[in-house]
Amino acid sequence: MNLVWHRADLRLHDNPALVEALKSGPALGLVVLDANILQNTSPRRRAWFYQNTAALREAYKSRGGVLLIRSGLPWVVLSELVRELGVHRVYAVRNSTPYARFRDQKVEEALPGWVTWLEGQYIQEPGSILKPDGGPYTVFTPYSRRWWAAGVPVLLEAPAHFPPTRLPPGLDLGTIPQETPDVLLPPAGEEAAQKALEVFLRDKLPSYHQTRDALAGEGTSRLSYYFTLGVLSPRLAAQKALQIGGEGARKWVNELCWRDFSGDLLYHHPQMMTQAFDPRWNELPWNDDDELFEAWLWGQTGIPVVDASMRELRATGFLSNRARMVVAQFAVKLALLPWQKCERAFRDLLLDGDNASNLQGWQWAGGLGVDAAPYFRVFNLITQAETHDPSGIWLRRWVPESEGRPQPYQNPLLDLHLARKRYLAVAEKIAKKPLVERM
Repeated sequence: MNLVWHRADLRLHDNPALVEALKSGPALGLVVLDANILQNTSPRRRAWFYQNTAALREAYKSRGGVLLIRSGLPWVVLSELVRELGVHRVYAVRNSTPYARFRDQKVEEALPGWVTWLEGQYIQEPGSILKPDGGPYTVFTPYSRRWWAAGVPVLLEAPAHFPPTRLPPGLDLGTIPQETPDVLLPPAGEEAAQKALEVFLRDKLPSYHQTRDALAGEGTSRLSYYFTLGVLSPRLAAQKALQIGGEGARKWVNELCWRDFSGDLLYHHPQMMTQAFDPRWNELPWNDDDELFEAWLWGQTGIPVVDASMRELRATGFLSNRARMVVAQFAVKLALLPWQKCERAFRDLLLDGDNASNLQGWQWAGGLGVDAAPYFRVFNLITQAETHDPSGIWLRRWVPESEGRPQPYQNPLLDLHLARKRYLAVAEKIAKKPLVERM
């Protein structure tokens, strides 16, 4: 009997670990409730994880399979199960965040040579797209050229049924905890995810390139929270979009390429978790002002587009890409709040709070060296609202006191013009310093 250890792949379709495990006989599924992850995140994200784990268990059950749930350190849990159940081999889809790599190394030490690691979290795995000289890319455009040339990997079918397994009498299958979320969660599970994908492809994909930038996010797919937990295969999504074709499809799949690029950056540069990609920007004069931070976090800055964004995020767990850039630019470039503190708080509010994507997005919007984003690109926050919410409907919904107008209201905490001048004066001096080679 083999064991399929599910991590960021809570699905049966297009799952290389599952397919490989079943090639040599019966297989059990396993989800480990790892306190190092679950105690280090928000209730809404734990609830979303638990609901999708429950949906995965039902998917196994409907095909005659079994999904075990265990709590503890993965390297301890796996060692115990291998002995207890007489497991022949463990199969898992590779993860590449700094903690995941530490965790998987501990598993290798506990079970040397026992685990088969496979690809499948991304379309093109971190570390697989390299320059002609063998080095990693740090700029998206040349990375994307190589990425598109590589093509979408072959998809794998979900098993129609699981071979019967002999389990020890009285084996505890494990319990999935209950957590009450503070937001309304989307429908959980891969069946719901695939239905959501089909609706997006039918209704929004053709015009995606024209509607994606709206602050309200009406034209976006809202599939990212499924991708983050691996409930929906990005390889399946890309293939279906490209089969439809058109400018909207290419633009959307390029966003999946951007997701892969984010994973690749963090894989090669794990210091991004805490340090600016370009170390010169660590020297910005950060303003650790708790009052300003709390005002930003709760949408009470007096800047309508910022406050609307943060209020929507707190109320729903989702935010459009345009709005994400706006709040990051305000926090990093205008308020000079410590970006690590803001990025972490922001990620905890997101249902799709993927480490690599969120870190890359914040460092890009904040001009901290990712993708050579220029430091002098500072959004005019009034123009952003005028351009991407021209009717003011979105502003009026989330900040009714603004009456849908993009101008600052009710004694704003920052003078945007002065804040921009202050940032540019400091940033220009830092940008003139020689670039230290990244480790």
